[in-house]
Amino acid sequence: MGNILIVEDDADTRYVLKTALETGRHNCAAAASAAEGLSLADSLTFDAVVLDMLLGDSDGLAVLEKLKNDDPGLPVVILTGHADVKSAVRAMKLGALDYLVKPFGNEELLLIIEKAVKERRLKREFDALRSHVKSAQGPEPVTGESRAIKGVAELARQVASTDLTVILSGPSGSGKEVWAREIHRLSQRAGSPFVALDCGALPENLVESELFGYERGAFTGADRRKQGLFESAFGGTLFLDEIANLTPGTQAKLLRVLEERRIRHLGGKKDIPVDTRVIAAANKDLAACIREGSFREDLYHRLNQFTLRVPALTERREDIPMLAAFFLREAEKLVNRKVDSISDSALAALSAYSWPGNVRELKNVVIRAALLSGGEIQPEHLALGGPVPDRVPGASAPTVENFDLKKNIKAARAQTERRLIAAALTETGGNKLKAAKLLSIDRKALYTKMKEHSL
Repeated sequence: MGNILIVEDDADTRYVLKTALETGRHNCAAAASAAEGLSLADSLTFDAVVLDMLLGDSDGLAVLEKLKNDDPGLPVVILTGHADVKSAVRAMKLGALDYLVKPFGNEELLLIIEKAVKERRLKREFDALRSHVKSAQGPEPVTGESRAIKGVAELARQVASTDLTVILSGPSGSGKEVWAREIHRLSQRAGSPFVALDCGALPENLVESELFGYERGAFTGADRRKQGLFESAFGGTLFLDEIANLTPGTQAKLLRVLEERRIRHLGGKKDIPVDTRVIAAANKDLAACIREGSFREDLYHRLNQFTLRVPALTERREDIPMLAAFFLREAEKLVNRKVDSISDSALAALSAYSWPGNVRELKNVVIRAALLSGGEIQPEHLALGGPVPDRVPGASAPTVENFDLKKNIKAARAQTERRLIAAALTETGGNKLKAAKLLSIDRKALYTKMKEHSL
């Protein structure tokens, strides 16, 4: 089923075309003139156009040229009452999909339109895949033997077979994006893109342009047309992390998209159909946000077709040895060093630690320890809750260079920055905008320092 535009100035022919296409379960919009047809094409998005060659107010080929300039991928079928090789050749050069001479059978028209709609959809999916090619190395796989994580895995498997919108809740660093990817991997959309957006990572004025795209000239600096993430994820899954950080205006637009399955570029006039599953994540209590007035209740209920809570690492301590072993194999590649194992005493320390940063913190701790260890990771390599050792135990004594004042001040400053940033993120529940204000720096500087300190 597709959205078809009919541009035909003869009322009887227009009625027959509309009836025939609606019999084939297509949605049709009919225009009696070139001006009306171009106006409809400018305000709505169509999967194909049936265009008469001779119109009362314009030449059909001029309309064809305008349609293809605005949307090069739009399939256009030309109709004419007089076979003319010259005009047929020109129509094909301008990009017409086919050329039908009146009278023609309804079945012939329906076959052409079915092909056009199918090719249009395939083109959108191909463009989405091409614009979002994934790297070979994905995030860490979902792993663990604890009862808590096995329950999450079973629920993820069940909801993956549906197209329900999912809310993933859980503390920051617990692996919500990993579970979103797992749901996508297990779903029928696995062959299409998985696209993720951290709603707290961008300034408010950029979130909408990332989600919905924009037209050239929509705002200062918009020197070209840009697809939004809903289009990039066409046929696949869009993961919206930290969704509670969306502004009320963006929340309203997101609600409209979820209900109507259409987006509109910033500065655009056309509604663009989207076929994208949405998975949202929040490390804050959305019900509390609703009571505070910072999150729309209608959007929450629209998103909350299924909720999956990802447990904190302290709720699945029995998984720590397995996760640590997996991260150790990853760490060997990153630090370009063979690490034999994690000692029993180090594993005990890992199991006893409070893990405010959850799985993400465990991964960073293991990578750092792999860099510092000489072959087997010991408790002193972990630096849990404390400063990073300035040398590997067993190494040679410090040289004069270790007493360089500037280097030591720089190292101490880095440790202090990391501790304060981690504390601010914990204090604000992972809200990066609030954390930046608490630290008296801007959000861009916070993101730079978080990357620098592997937070």
